[in-house]
Amino acid sequence: MKTETKIMGKRIVMAIVGIVLTCISVAFTKISGFGVDPYSVLMFGIAKATGSTYQVVFLVACSILTVIAWKFKRSLLGLATIISLVCSGAIVDVATGVMEHLVGKPNLVVRAALLVTGLIIISVASALYYTANLGVSPYDAQALTLADKTPVPFRFCRVATDLVCVAVGFLLGGDLGVGTICIAFCMGPAIQVCRERISEPLLEGKLSFNLLTKKRRVRILKNVFGFRM
Repeated sequence: MKTETKIMGKRIVMAIVGIVLTCISVAFTKISGFGVDPYSVLMFGIAKATGSTYQVVFLVACSILTVIAWKFKRSLLGLATIISLVCSGAIVDVATGVMEHLVGKPNLVVRAALLVTGLIIISVASALYYTANLGVSPYDAQALTLADKTPVPFRFCRVATDLVCVAVGFLLGGDLGVGTICIAFCMGPAIQVCRERISEPLLEGKLSFNLLTKKRRVRILKNVFGFRM
């Protein structure tokens, strides 16, 4: 019983940390000026078009998506879904404001560093969030529901939902750029590595500080970027 309670406590902490880090990563990519993730493109686009804040738009949009997920596949919802729904918008607004104050008007090198840092943070954050397995975000639930209710594989459903977000968000003035493309193509492999080497060992109490051997690094770089160390 103590072991189960300890594991549940660790899962809750991982989910909360993952959600907070995800919000912080949005601030990093937003300030970089190279574009944000597809869903944030839509959220920032709606916020700009309506003169509202990210927090308000995020809360309204996620509330609608939560109702849809509850109707069609409520098993995807959980504690992490509620935390994400209630807190994410506010955290993004605060984190973005803090970053704007600290960074000001960054030069190209700083912007590139912000983008790379944001990508790393969101990959680790997503790995923690998914491994905790306490529910998915309302947006993630849409592609998972489509994959469950139709013969279309999940990866294509996710691409479709992302493309809709990017298209609508861009038309409304959202932040679309090279960062959006990088997130779309690099996040999958990066999250998988983070799950295997960080979040899953962390949950099992087997996390090693030697996260990647040289052989593993070479394989990742070859598969993702096409070159060797």
